[in-house]
Amino acid sequence: MVEGFAGPRRCPAMHPATSRQEIAELDLGLERARQVPPFRTLLLMFWGLILSKCLLAQWAILQYHSPINGVVFVWIPSVLISGAITIYYARRMFHELPHMPLSGRLVNATWVACATAFLVLALAAVFRAIDAYKLPAFAAVLMGVGCFIHGVPGRRLAFKFLAAGWWLAALWLFNREWPYTLAWTSLFVFTLQVIPSACFYFAGRRADRAPVRV
Repeated sequence: MVEGFAGPRRCPAMHPATSRQEIAELDLGLERARQVPPFRTLLLMFWGLILSKCLLAQWAILQYHSPINGVVFVWIPSVLISGAITIYYARRMFHELPHMPLSGRLVNATWVACATAFLVLALAAVFRAIDAYKLPAFAAVLMGVGCFIHGVPGRRLAFKFLAAGWWLAALWLFNREWPYTLAWTSLFVFTLQVIPSACFYFAGRRADRAPVRV
């Protein structure tokens, strides 16, 4: 308090309602930042369903000695159609990149690194440097790495549980025989990617519609 000719100068009191409103909006903003963007969860859920379907179809073809060419009639059409849809909807993500925080860039870089590592392993399998039948297990290991690092920003515990699930799945797949690894991988993709993506999507929608409570 400062004395002067005009008497003591008093600091303006903070309006309690305004203070609670700002705190509530800040809490809501932080909660929404922890959520996975809905359009990304839709892509993850969509790709998970496609991948699970293709793996299960490929297992059935090999298991029952079907004359169908799985690469031509299952994988190529699914990947082409899904890729076109992904490119169309992923434009929104590219628009967000310049404004994305460092944590978001780290997560994206991690998934790009995991995808690149799997591509290297796939090429090694093509040249018979490693056992191609172990690729599903290697993919599960990389999925666990990606989920674990994804859960570090914002302390998202759900992603760390998903990472543990993928690593346990990798241990299981390393000890399974071909072509049963395809059916097991289809199951793991559905339970560890499709179902969690659906949960994240509906959680994000609820957070977007949630009113600010004071």
